[in-house]
Amino acid sequence: MKYGRHSPAKSVAFLGRWKPWDEPGADGRTARPGPAFNCVSPHAIFPAFGPGETAAMKSNSGPVYCFGHVSTGIVLQLKMPYPAADGYAEVAHTHENHAGEATGTALVLARLGIPVTLEGNWIGDTPACRRTMEFLRERDIDVSGLVVKADYPGATEVVVSDGQSRTVFGRYCDLLFTTRQWEMPDPERISAARFACVDPSFGEATMRVARTAASLRIPLATCDAKPESELASLADVMVVSGEFLKREFPDAVEMGPGRSALFERYLGSCRGLVVFTAGREAVWYGRSRNSAPTSGRSNPGTRIEREPFLVDVVDSAGAGDSFRGGLVYGLLQGWSDEDCVRFACAVAALICTTVPGCVHAPTLEEISDFLAARGEALPA
Repeated sequence: MKYGRHSPAKSVAFLGRWKPWDEPGADGRTARPGPAFNCVSPHAIFPAFGPGETAAMKSNSGPVYCFGHVSTGIVLQLKMPYPAADGYAEVAHTHENHAGEATGTALVLARLGIPVTLEGNWIGDTPACRRTMEFLRERDIDVSGLVVKADYPGATEVVVSDGQSRTVFGRYCDLLFTTRQWEMPDPERISAARFACVDPSFGEATMRVARTAASLRIPLATCDAKPESELASLADVMVVSGEFLKREFPDAVEMGPGRSALFERYLGSCRGLVVFTAGREAVWYGRSRNSAPTSGRSNPGTRIEREPFLVDVVDSAGAGDSFRGGLVYGLLQGWSDEDCVRFACAVAALICTTVPGCVHAPTLEEISDFLAARGEALPA
């Protein structure tokens, strides 16, 4: 069947202990408490970034800094639909996978020739996890800030995919909701970047990246944070997935008044570009109502829709991570919002046509050919 960025059904099963943290975290959900940090509203300090506006973005020498999930696992590709309880399904292929939100974004950007520095959770002291480190190094991603922890199993997952749905078994609750299993972000690495990307689930570590980037006028991309959260207020790019809406805002999953009202909330509270993705449905995007009209940007406070590219989905894993990478790449080129979103849609669609998608991230030539086959082109 043909779908857009995500297949319509996806379930997640987590293995590990569940121990909620006490305070709202970076994404507005329950997260690990951290020290107090008073931050002046970014709107009072400087306006939202636009294409090519910051000194960091004007320099082509700095890397993109990514912080977040770095996972090791396998993808079991089934020959038939996922079985019911106590059932059976034949495995067609088993794929080694190197995954995680930050990792997927990093792999896409590196494939497009952008230098990337990656930090995040500890790496397991196992042969499989060490292969993930080697895989990332081979793609010229700077992983010198990642720590291989002795006697640590790593962030691991098993994904079962049948082409229509994907089920994830992992250690993410243990990773995120027990004791801290990562080093705090390195401010020097952040300061050397021309763009920063951060996963929303790492509590005070997420906010260190966001606050440091804001203080240094380095544009920040993130995803799936609640609209009134501090993280959303600091983000120059906010991508909100259908999966996040289903979990946190079920009234906004379907196209309609609830979704429109939520999008308006994001446009009112965020500082930059807001994008809602929705699988086969239209992508919504727009600029904050707080931003100034600028050439190449969407008009502030205006919602724009574009249809995603439809492809035969093999596996949708990494579609959202690659979409974020595509947006960042476009902004680094100084493209318009329209061109950035079109490019990101093309990247995500291509990711869905292979497994594991981000492990086989497309080249710029492949993206150009994909667009040309659909009567579209890369920006000049």
